[in-house]
Amino acid sequence: MTYKGFINSYEDLKGKLIIVTGGTSGIGYQLVRHLLNKHADVLLLSRNLEAANKVIEAFKKEFPNSHIEVVKYDQSSFASIKEASDIIIDKYNNFYALIANAGVLVGPKGGRTSEGYPTTIGVNYIGMRYLIDYLSSKLDKPHKFVIQGSIVAAFKLKRNANLKKQYNVFTQYNISKIYTESYVYSLMNSDSIHEYILTEPGISNTRITRHFNGVIRVLGKYFLAIFFHSSKKASLTLLDGIRSNNGEYIVPRGLFTMSGLPKHKKFPYRRIRKEIINHSI
Repeated sequence: MTYKGFINSYEDLKGKLIIVTGGTSGIGYQLVRHLLNKHADVLLLSRNLEAANKVIEAFKKEFPNSHIEVVKYDQSSFASIKEASDIIIDKYNNFYALIANAGVLVGPKGGRTSEGYPTTIGVNYIGMRYLIDYLSSKLDKPHKFVIQGSIVAAFKLKRNANLKKQYNVFTQYNISKIYTESYVYSLMNSDSIHEYILTEPGISNTRITRHFNGVIRVLGKYFLAIFFHSSKKASLTLLDGIRSNNGEYIVPRGLFTMSGLPKHKKFPYRRIRKEIINHSI
């Protein structure tokens, strides 16, 4: 099946509300475009309301009859996450699926979150987990949570991680995704009324390197653009996750699952670490 074939065969989402974190750039932005094209209602959770409103304005020009809103949300702050979650529970609790896509890749100079975690670990794992833990415990009707993982979770840690230690940037990212994967596995196998789906985007041309210095940022951008698939195609695993069931694991086709249309695989049980499953925040 081709890219266009996949999009054309995807069912209409009219009347379904999809909540998206990290929807103003990169993979999340392209996912929102797919959702609006399929007539879904979209709620953006965004730290930068000015940027989000510009995105909304552009999308409404492209999709004049679309319904898209924004709620202020900072995944590096428990207070902000709770405030946004309470708004969702009060006003948007009929949502069909929440896409946990937001992520960053910053080094030690990137600082720490409000709770004292290095930014990459604090945003990619701790904040994401706080959001899902809080919402899933408060919602009394079934909902779907699609959570973005990464191929880097396949690289094992040599020792248990200290989540508040300032490791180098790539170790932080590796830790955040390994913890994410084991966390999602625990949710899939819990007695929760909700459904949890893990996806991976493969390697694509996204803005995740935007926090690096100019040379690395530019080289990374063009290297990714030349050798790997686009954000538009990388977002399809998340899109596929919306129509999938609890326990599904979705990755791109292609060598080492790095590019291509979505495919469903057996969950990588050998990567799961019990000490992570039992970890609390």
